[in-house]
Amino acid sequence: MKLLDIFLERAPNKIFISVVFGALAGISYALLIPLVLNSLTEVDEQLPPIYTDVSTFFGIKIAQYEFATLFLATCIFIFFTRSISQILAVRVSMDATAGLRLKIYRKILGTDIKNLERLGPSKLMASLTADVDRIINGAGMIPDLLVNAVTLAGTLGFLLYMNIDVFWLVLVSLAFAVLTFQGPILIANLYFTRARNSFDHLQEGIHGLLYGTKELKLNKEKRERYFDQILHRCEQLVLNDRKLAHSINRAAVSYGDLISFFVIGVIAYIFSNYYPISNQQLIGVVMALLYVIGPVAVVLRTLPQIAIAKVSLRKIDMIMKQLPKEEADERLITLEPWQSVQFHQVVFRYGTTDSGFTLGPVDLSLEKGKITFIIGGNGSGKSTLSKLISLHYRPDDGHISFGNTEVNAQTIESCRNAMSAIFTDYYLFDRILVDVKHADPQILQSYLQKMLLDKKVTIVDGQFSTTSLSDGQRKRLALLCAFIEDKELYLFDEWAADQDPLFKEVFYHSILPDLRAKGKAVVVISHDDKYFDVADKVYVLDEGKIRHQHSDSTAKQDVLVSQ
Repeated sequence: MKLLDIFLERAPNKIFISVVFGALAGISYALLIPLVLNSLTEVDEQLPPIYTDVSTFFGIKIAQYEFATLFLATCIFIFFTRSISQILAVRVSMDATAGLRLKIYRKILGTDIKNLERLGPSKLMASLTADVDRIINGAGMIPDLLVNAVTLAGTLGFLLYMNIDVFWLVLVSLAFAVLTFQGPILIANLYFTRARNSFDHLQEGIHGLLYGTKELKLNKEKRERYFDQILHRCEQLVLNDRKLAHSINRAAVSYGDLISFFVIGVIAYIFSNYYPISNQQLIGVVMALLYVIGPVAVVLRTLPQIAIAKVSLRKIDMIMKQLPKEEADERLITLEPWQSVQFHQVVFRYGTTDSGFTLGPVDLSLEKGKITFIIGGNGSGKSTLSKLISLHYRPDDGHISFGNTEVNAQTIESCRNAMSAIFTDYYLFDRILVDVKHADPQILQSYLQKMLLDKKVTIVDGQFSTTSLSDGQRKRLALLCAFIEDKELYLFDEWAADQDPLFKEVFYHSILPDLRAKGKAVVVISHDDKYFDVADKVYVLDEGKIRHQHSDSTAKQDVLVSQ
C-alpha cells in the first residue's frame, strides 16, 4: 500500500480535480509577482512623480486600474481554485479515514481467531486509532505539497526570466537545502519508528491497567511495580523517542525556513559584487525570494509529516499481512439435516510438536436432544476444545462433521451458523444483532422475565436500555440473545460460574432441559459437580486427552470417582 494510493483508490476523480485546481492556484500565485513588478515598471516609465492614471470606484481612488483589476481577479481566482482543491482533499481524506478503518474492520472479521489472539487487541487498537490518523494526516498534505511545489516552480521560472545566474544560485541553494534537510529527517524517522514500536507495549500496559485494576487494588507492591516497570517505563520510552524525533524535526524545519533569507543575503551582499544585476532586477529577485519563503517552508514542513505517515503505513501493512483472509466460503448453504456433530481423531497443536500444548486425538459425539458436559482441571484443554467445537479453531489432524456434512472451507461458515456460544470471555453487545422486527414483544418480555431482568432492562427496536449490570445479569442477557437466535447447537463455557445459587438451579434444571426438549444439541463446560446428573453424557479431559466418558444415569457418581 502506498500513501497516495489510499486517496486514489477512494476517489480518483476528485483527487484529479483537486490536483488540477491546486496546480492552477500555484501557477496563479507565481504570476502575482511579475504582475506587480510590471505595474510598478509601467508607473516608473510613464508616471515618475505622481499617478495621473487614477480611477475612482465607490469613492476609492485606484491607480493603474487595469493592473489592479487583473490583480484582484487573480486573487479571486486563487481563492476559489485553492479552496476547491483543499476542500476536495479534506473531504476525500475524511472518506479515506473511514474507508481505511472499515477495510481493517473487514480484515479483522475475515481472519481466523488464532491470528487475532496472536496479535492481541492492543496492537490492533493502536493501528485503528493512532496509525490511521497519522496516515491520513500525511496523505492529506500531498495536495498542499503540490500547490506549493507548483508555486515554487513558477517562481523559479520567473527568476530564470529575470536573471539566469540568480536562477542557478537559487536552484543550487534549494537543492542543497533539501539534501541537508533530509539527513535530520531520516534520523528523526528512526526515532519515530522506535516510538511507534514502544507505543504497542504501552497499549498492552493500558489494557492491563483498565482490565486488571481490581487485582492491582489488592496489593500495593504489585500496583507500584506495575506502574513503575510497565506504565511509567513504556511512557518514558515513547516520550523520549518522540521528544528527540520532534526536536530534530523542528530544528530541521527552522533551518529550512531560513534558507531563502540566506540566499537573499548572499545575493544582496556577495553575488551582486561578482555578477551584473540591475537594481530593478535585484528588487524583483528579493521580492520573489521573500515570496518563495512560504512555499519552501510548506514543502519542508510537509516532508516530516509524510515521513511519520509512512512509518504508520508500514505498521498497518505489517498488521494486515498478519491477518490473512480465512479460507472459508462466506456463502451460506443449507446443511443436510443432522443429528450429531462428530469429532474423528481431531488434533490441535499450539506451537511446535516438541514445545506447546497438544489437544487430542479426540473422538466425541454431540447429539441433538442431549446435554453433553465437558469437564476437567485447569490446563486440561477445555477452552481449546470449546473453540474447536465452535469451529473458531481448525483441527491440524482429523476431521469434524455435522451429520453427513464434513466441515471444510466450503461448509465451515454454514456450520458455524448452526450454533450459538457463550464463552467465558464473552462480549455483550448493546443490541440484538439479528432481525427482531417481526419478533413478538411478548416473547421478548417473557425471556426477560425468565432471566429475572424485566425490572432492569427493556428492549426497544432490538436495543437494550442498559448493559450496566452485574456479571451474572450480563450473562443472562447474553443467554437471552442466544435464545432469540434459535440455533441447533448451544455451547456454554462456564456460563453458570457468575450466577447466584437460585439462578444456577434455574439454568441446570430448567433452561438446559428445555433446550434438550426442543431437540437442541447442548454442550456445557462446567465445574459444577452438583449438577452433573443433568448431563446425558460427560467427557473428562486431562492433559488434552479424553480420559473418561460417561453416558448413563449414574454419570455424576462415575465422574466424581474418575476425578
